[in-house]
Amino acid sequence: MASLKIEFATVRELEKKTASIFKYGGGALLAGIVLIFVFPPIGIPLAALAAVALLGGIIYVSMLGKERSRAIYCPYCSSKNDVYASRREFACDMCRRPVKIGDNGEAIMAQPIDLTARHNQPSED
Repeated sequence: MASLKIEFATVRELEKKTASIFKYGGGALLAGIVLIFVFPPIGIPLAALAAVALLGGIIYVSMLGKERSRAIYCPYCSSKNDVYASRREFACDMCRRPVKIGDNGEAIMAQPIDLTARHNQPSED
């Protein structure tokens, strides 16, 4: 089951990427149901395949949802990210900046922040 979670670091990322399974599967199921009444030889297989895809998506998401997650706050924007416990780095859901998780479980900036005042920076002219 660990191999299924490779592409997801946060719970919100999982929700965004798996939502398409349900959008397209639900649309295909609806189209299949309509086509059952209009042209049954196409509608029945389409509805059956869409139902199988939706059921597979539900099983897939439920398997991924069993891994523990913990709340970690982004050091850049202070937004809350529900990060899977096995992850050591992730991209913040709000600001998309890379964040590393230290050995003690604290969030660490993966990129330095430019704190130079804008009026002190050289102009591009």
